[in-house]
Amino acid sequence: MPEFIALRKTPRLKPEVRLEEMSVPTKRSALAKDAPLSRRVDALKEIGLRQILPEERAPEAKHGFQRLGYVGAYVVNAPSEKKSDQAKEVLEPDYHIMPNIQLSLPVSTRLGGRLARGRQRSSWPVESGIGTAHSNGITGSGVLVGVLDTGCDADHFELAKKRIDFRYVPLEPNPDAMRAVRGFDVDGHGTHVCGIIAGRNVGVAPGVDLMVASVIESETLKTSLERIVIALDWMLSNFQTEDNLNKPMIISTSLGFRPQWISAPDLQTVMDGIKLLLNTLVNDFDVLPVIAIGNDGPGNVRAPAYFPEALAVGAVDFHLHPAPFSSSGISPVTGSNEPDIAGYGVEIFSSLERDAANKSWYAKMSGTSMATPYVTGIAALLASANPGLQGNALRQRLINQAMPLGAPLDRVGAGLARFT
Repeated sequence: MPEFIALRKTPRLKPEVRLEEMSVPTKRSALAKDAPLSRRVDALKEIGLRQILPEERAPEAKHGFQRLGYVGAYVVNAPSEKKSDQAKEVLEPDYHIMPNIQLSLPVSTRLGGRLARGRQRSSWPVESGIGTAHSNGITGSGVLVGVLDTGCDADHFELAKKRIDFRYVPLEPNPDAMRAVRGFDVDGHGTHVCGIIAGRNVGVAPGVDLMVASVIESETLKTSLERIVIALDWMLSNFQTEDNLNKPMIISTSLGFRPQWISAPDLQTVMDGIKLLLNTLVNDFDVLPVIAIGNDGPGNVRAPAYFPEALAVGAVDFHLHPAPFSSSGISPVTGSNEPDIAGYGVEIFSSLERDAANKSWYAKMSGTSMATPYVTGIAALLASANPGLQGNALRQRLINQAMPLGAPLDRVGAGLARFT
């Protein structure tokens, strides 16, 4: 395994510092100051590995390592098994070593062709509470929302007036730095998701501060854990800015995997690593991960949505019936029913793409990929209306005030996410 990911499993700060007793901004500030520090960088250099820096664009640097201080990780691509073993000796026992696995989007369904906007504006049902929030001036302002997807067309009519912090994480991240460019999307899935969250007409929470990481290849709708870890590290690095220290952060993604996709010898290692990564988001930084449970139907659930640290989202239609495609079942981690909550995910109208004449087009799509940004938007409205509500507390508020549905709990969890 010349290429691997190492996730920190020991305390991020000195033993005498108790993170749980700190305020959220104080904790984030301490972790941000700790992020650049690591004695293992020099040790890895001493065995002949080259450090690849985030701002570096060096195609010749095929082998080396990246240190991702915010998520507490190293991504190592060694030139040989021998060098890989030496690197593992440097990082163990404080770091958990895991392979770079593959994840994919659940396949969404587009209904019909492209649609013009016409006069259609946000028409979320009354029970969602979105109209009430907007009429009271609550639009998600002051909330950071990160999206891991195929990208985002920043010049689509729905999004053109927003400042979107965008990064493209390359297919082969090691030899090339992330690109900070104007947002683009060659698939349309990510633009549809971003429109549901933050579109000026169709969005649930148009006032959020939007961060988008393009990590998924449009041809396969697949990605690697390496790209996700790099993107999450960039998103968490926003906490080095004073103005962001007390802002709620919500991460929205539909990416996942089924355990049978992982070879038996690696499965437990992968599961332990995913839990460490989610712990860093939730317990260290008080970030809320909102993740699609999948489109594999009843009896099937995807990781990482079914981990207890994530808010797993299923889909219902506008009649509040569970979508037949929406995954559900028992979490192999907790033994509890999944999903945790439901969102509208059938025939959702949102932004898609622009044509050569620069006309913005829309589409109706169905999938838990649509329900997840809906729930993310509701979470952003709640956090915006209740300063200081974030992380696990925000998760619990969403569940507590969800609208109970007539469907079985093992299909829709606590019910429909709503703003009240």
